[in-house]
Amino acid sequence: MDKIVASVSDGHVAAILRDAPAVSLHPEELPRTDGNSPILVETDGITVFYSHYVPKGHSYRRRGGAHFDFHQDPVPIRFLDDRDPSTGKWIEAVWPGNGELYGLYHAEVPAPCERHLFLPEIGMARSLDGGLSWVGSHTVLRAPPSQTDCSYRNGFFAGGFGDLSALPDRERKFVYMGFTSFVADEGAQGICMARFEYADPFGPAELWSAAGWSRSAGDMLPAPLWPMVRGWRHADPDGFWGPALHYNRQIDAYVMLLNHTAGGDGNLVQEGIYFSVCRDLADPRGWSRPVMLVSGGAWYPQAVGLEPGCSDTRVNGRGRFFMAGYSAWTIEFTLTPMMSPPLGPLRPDQVMFQALFGTRHAAPW
Repeated sequence: MDKIVASVSDGHVAAILRDAPAVSLHPEELPRTDGNSPILVETDGITVFYSHYVPKGHSYRRRGGAHFDFHQDPVPIRFLDDRDPSTGKWIEAVWPGNGELYGLYHAEVPAPCERHLFLPEIGMARSLDGGLSWVGSHTVLRAPPSQTDCSYRNGFFAGGFGDLSALPDRERKFVYMGFTSFVADEGAQGICMARFEYADPFGPAELWSAAGWSRSAGDMLPAPLWPMVRGWRHADPDGFWGPALHYNRQIDAYVMLLNHTAGGDGNLVQEGIYFSVCRDLADPRGWSRPVMLVSGGAWYPQAVGLEPGCSDTRVNGRGRFFMAGYSAWTIEFTLTPMMSPPLGPLRPDQVMFQALFGTRHAAPW
């Protein structure tokens, strides 16, 4: 173990993957997790929130040891005042504050279309019992109805905002959220940013738009960090989606891991996993050109810190690298130049995943 299996660099920041014992966030009866999985590393173990999509989106809370060894059954989380319990909800970001736990969720509302498509929206809730139950759930970002397009052929969505990750900035002034815009206007599709006041997370959101940070209202649309090459209305869209944000102490910068789809057929096939770096969350123009870390791979990459106080949004040095809830690798970002040429991206395939994790693994190849 600990052998370098992939290394890439943008000339300023290098990312290194090493092999590690295989672990998963979900029990073996599930083929994979779905969505970003918030993880809190504490002195007495870890708390994981993972999600699944059958029969509808729902999340579980799971406690385990520091090495991702789980000895207790996962517990379904509950929304105690859910106004629409028929809509699937995935908890995709959590952070502690004021003695409570705040969470953002991806919700999938059925689209008013003949085909089976959804309009994702983003909601927020809070928990007083460590994430077992949630109250105050309400929508914080919903795309304008005029941005629905029932002609979409991507296989999943007809518009909407979803597939998110979020974290507080280091000054605890704002909570920043990266999310995916699937709206009809192709100029507003792709990875986008929003923020909330840290002291008032239930207050109104601001969107990063063509006018800069603006209070979300009416028909306002966000400005994507990287425009889609081919829009969501096609069966084979080409672009980034599903960001996973973390603060990386070793390079003193924020890192975004990204899914990239291209060449699909109504299935959002995974072309690869990329990373981008930014020094200042308040200036989304500062995100670097994405660099491929994994060729192919599975949806929903994450970096997870391993020391107490770390999480899926804070990595001190070397952390765990997950995709689809599976990890057989550590990840490290460094500013130190590599002593030898990079090995290039990790190139997993179905055979590798089944050898590591068993034949029940499911990934979008």
